[in-house]
Amino acid sequence: MTSEATARGRAADGEPGWKGEPGDTSTLLGRPAVGYLDAAADTLAAVKREILHRLAPEPGRRLLDVGCGNGTDVLELAARVGPSGEVVGVDVNERAIEEARARGTGTGVPASFLTASAYALPFPDDHFDGVRAERMVQHLAEPAGAITELARVTKPGGRVLVADPDHGMWAPDLADRESTRTVLTWWFENIRNPWIGRRLSGLLRAAGLAEVQVKPMPVVLDGIAAADGLTGLSDAIRRAGEVGVLPPERVSALTGDIAEREADGGFLMYGVIILAEGRKEG
Repeated sequence: MTSEATARGRAADGEPGWKGEPGDTSTLLGRPAVGYLDAAADTLAAVKREILHRLAPEPGRRLLDVGCGNGTDVLELAARVGPSGEVVGVDVNERAIEEARARGTGTGVPASFLTASAYALPFPDDHFDGVRAERMVQHLAEPAGAITELARVTKPGGRVLVADPDHGMWAPDLADRESTRTVLTWWFENIRNPWIGRRLSGLLRAAGLAEVQVKPMPVVLDGIAAADGLTGLSDAIRRAGEVGVLPPERVSALTGDIAEREADGGFLMYGVIILAEGRKEG
């Protein structure tokens, strides 16, 4: 983002145009985190299936989900490992942990939930067979420290899997390229690490993990409702106009373009979730 765009992204009184706090996961793109995660789950079903497959949640295994949100993925894993296994979900957001515990009540699966920081996990070294973190590292001030901590609590031979979007790769099908680039750059700069996807492989290697693999997972958002649910595109365009990132005529042009494409079923937005995994040696 240029310095001019940064200046135009602030309100006239000097307040930031975006009201959220970067890295604050109680809200995500200006929405309550719990509702946002529910809305995103169906869109990212293929990504979640791939992570589930790679974690190999067989009976008796001990698994950890860091940044577990509402706990849905933890409960799925716990159902797979059975009563002889254990799955723990941690999140810094106390409200999300409360919701996760409520969803787990009465399920009978071996799942537990704790409020904890990714930088200081309350577990001994070499404790889990596998650790996952999905769309969590993008919000952290110190991604390297968190991934080192994920590796610490993983057993030798165990796997660490981290999945995050690369927000520099979102591509809505819109005619005005300059305005589209401007609004997306401004919008995703409100995420602490908008390009974290492309850094994950290096971060896992720096944490001492071996056999690091990377798999880009395509995301196709078919229709503006899907795009808004995962990226907040319509809200981004509206807010960009309110704070002067885009002039009113360009806001109108973008929203009109979306409406026309949506009317004939032709609006699409593409993106990528980067899945990186590595094995702990020893």
